[in-house]
Amino acid sequence: MPNTLLHKAQALHRAGNIAAALEAYRDAALSGDAACRAHCLRHIGDLALTLGLAAEAEAALSEAETLYRNTVPNSLALANTLRLRALLTGAPAQWRAAKAAYHSAAAQTGLDLRAAFDECDAHLAPDGQASKD
Repeated sequence: MPNTLLHKAQALHRAGNIAAALEAYRDAALSGDAACRAHCLRHIGDLALTLGLAAEAEAALSEAETLYRNTVPNSLALANTLRLRALLTGAPAQWRAAKAAYHSAAAQTGLDLRAAFDECDAHLAPDGQASKD
């Protein structure tokens, strides 16, 4: 996914310049292949969520999810996208979908994703305590 605009966006993001990073990810999303576009859209959703731009976040995350499900198979990126959608909506169904996707990503990648499971559980538990499912 080598893309000068993407590298610029990532550098701005790392530097904490959220508004400039968002603009750079928007530009990079237009110039890349499907994998680059999905990656950029996920970050656009994340940064838009941070800035309170809920409609933009939802649109970007929805398209990223579609790309990850249908065009760019990346189980961890899909799980991260679903997590962001869950943060956006707060809907238990979204948290369950994110948790299931993290389980799939862990099985496929061998990564230890317990922190992701715990975050999902914390949002699913009615009293704020992690559930044991």
